[in-house]
Amino acid sequence: MKGKRRKSPAEWLSARWYGTRPAWFLWPLAVLFRLLAWLRRSLYRLGLFRTRQVAARVVVVGNITVGGSGKTPLVAWLARELSAAGVKTGIVTRGYGGNRNDVRLIRTDASADEAGDEPLWLARETAVPVVAGRDRAAAARYLVESHRPDVVVSDDGLQHYRLVRDVEIAAIDARRGFGNGALLPAGPLREMPSRLERVNAVVLKGRGQVALPPGVTVFNMLLSVSRALPVGGGESVPLAHFRGKPVHAVAAIADPEGFFVVLEAAGLEVERHPLPDHAPIDSTLEMLGTGRPILLTDKDAARLAERPVNAWRVPLAIGFSGEDAAGLLALAGGPHFFMEES
Repeated sequence: MKGKRRKSPAEWLSARWYGTRPAWFLWPLAVLFRLLAWLRRSLYRLGLFRTRQVAARVVVVGNITVGGSGKTPLVAWLARELSAAGVKTGIVTRGYGGNRNDVRLIRTDASADEAGDEPLWLARETAVPVVAGRDRAAAARYLVESHRPDVVVSDDGLQHYRLVRDVEIAAIDARRGFGNGALLPAGPLREMPSRLERVNAVVLKGRGQVALPPGVTVFNMLLSVSRALPVGGGESVPLAHFRGKPVHAVAAIADPEGFFVVLEAAGLEVERHPLPDHAPIDSTLEMLGTGRPILLTDKDAARLAERPVNAWRVPLAIGFSGEDAAGLLALAGGPHFFMEES
């Protein structure tokens, strides 16, 4: 009989964050975090820290919790839809998962080790220029100088006050909400929910009840999965192809549970293999072998060094109702979105 797997520190924290109560010994650190966050924000507001403005409309898509809110797929959706509407669009991102910290344009043929899994996925998914860099203000300036976009969409960066922005959109996972309501490291919050009073809109991912400040503009993100594609290339198959037999599901993302829940909602019998965000997955796939199908997120599939047999990537499609889509694009695109009609 196999022994129970010991939880990693990240899994232990996540269980606390989205459980019933924070760990008492983390409260002093949470108080310190709140003080430092307030001080940093205040110094920017007072003009004591330098900010940078670029010659484009800047739309920041971020969150007030740690990961798993759907902000990166939302960034991709905005970039694709704005571009399709004739608005010249580019993306800036932090570049998590890569081994470089300089500002650089992401090539679609780059490796995930160099580019980072999220930047590489964004570049391949959207076909718009993607610039990665720890300093998002410098990344935005590079993007504007090199590609002259009308709109710059920043993946994350709600707390990156150095970059002056025109629009702030906060993405929230409706299933997990604000967890235990505590700030890091006692809880998952980067900022208190009152921060949402100052954003232009909130996008709720999935279903659930979230207590939002009154008067906040809310758009509801619709999630769906329908097909899987072989990681090594080939024709896609409907997810129904995998029903009636157990499959492995491997996810090294901020919220692996969300991926597993979506697969199970599609009628699949899933053996779950959660890994820390951005963790290497090649060794896990090697251990699982090729007996059962292995289902992966798009982001994880982009990071594979090899193309294992019987491994499939499952694209997560997001969308909005017609009214929400129009409202969100008008907010993000501003006057550029209506340029063709004016």
